[in-house]
Amino acid sequence: MFFGEKLQSVRELNGLSRKELADQLNLSEQAIWQYENQYTVPKFEVVNELKKVFNVRAQFFYTEPFVTNISKVESIAYRAEDREARKKTKMETTFIDFISYFLDKFENKLNLPTSILPLLRDESMQLYNTSVEASDRLLQLESIAENARKKLDVQSNSELLYKLELSGIAILEKNMGPSIDAYSTWTSQQKPFIILGNKKKSAVRRNFDLAHELGHLLLHYKIDMDSLTKDEHKTIEKEANDFASFFLLPKAPFLKDFSAISKKSNPESYLDMKMKYMVSIGALEYRAYKMGLLTFEENRYFCATLNRKDYRKNEPLDEDIPIVRPGKVRSLLDLILKNHLFSLNDILNDYSIDRSFLESLFGLENKFLSKYFEESNRDYFNHSNVVSLFAKDN
Repeated sequence: MFFGEKLQSVRELNGLSRKELADQLNLSEQAIWQYENQYTVPKFEVVNELKKVFNVRAQFFYTEPFVTNISKVESIAYRAEDREARKKTKMETTFIDFISYFLDKFENKLNLPTSILPLLRDESMQLYNTSVEASDRLLQLESIAENARKKLDVQSNSELLYKLELSGIAILEKNMGPSIDAYSTWTSQQKPFIILGNKKKSAVRRNFDLAHELGHLLLHYKIDMDSLTKDEHKTIEKEANDFASFFLLPKAPFLKDFSAISKKSNPESYLDMKMKYMVSIGALEYRAYKMGLLTFEENRYFCATLNRKDYRKNEPLDEDIPIVRPGKVRSLLDLILKNHLFSLNDILNDYSIDRSFLESLFGLENKFLSKYFEESNRDYFNHSNVVSLFAKDN
């Protein structure tokens, strides 16, 4: 029996509309709709083409769906400039559903520490929902950001991605096109995700994306993102930006370091602070200006210089600071496969998928998983084995 639901899910997973898939296969959009709704069954030749497009085996379409819907459209927070891209949000929920399924399958074999994110989120929301005057809102956000930085034990922004992964957030990279920087969401199973676009971006701007999405996870849980008005959406985006600024640039050390800057209106004067805080020159100056450390004239000159030197797109040192990539999923797969808790061959056979399917799903480079293929007669450990991800104290 051909399962049209499997075709729809793998199409959405790959970010294709029915028309886009139909064009690739030289079929009509109506034909794809009929396959997905099981009004007709694709011919053998069509199934062979579907295999190539989606890196799966023919049997994939003839076995029951294994992924459940645990991600909701209204729970996904996009950046403000990505508002128009929400029409593709359904496809991102499919991606989260697939990723979450395989992560859960692999993590069930490990002794993982309890994620601190749900508790930190509840603490943050309790303070966030406390009624305050509009003039005190920023102080409230700053207090939430300072508490989050402390609870996550972020000593340096250079370790931010690692600390977020350690806290229980699943962070992955995904090709989402030129208009989407990042997004975040909580699943119905209370698992937090941050998905980063893999378009070329500096390390310092990626750091801001991470802090911004952390703000959404902690402040805007249960908000229906899909029903917000334009003004409401701008408000929560500004809150996430303010949170990110407070989180990345704590007040006391920032004031101390900023006092050493001789010419506040010169972007080059901020390079040492950029290296220390791993934050863009523009974000550093904006934080200082909002704290009243620059005059209006100094701020205007600074912004004019940024525009004149085209620093809005590319700042000094951007090419020198290496971009940190998510590592938790790589470590998880390495631990699982090296300890033979799962056989890669068994996984691919059980789900009728190709190696490249998993590599694409997890944002891994081509052939990353090749080294884990084992001889068919390898003596694997049985599935009752459990390996701790963290060394136990003696």
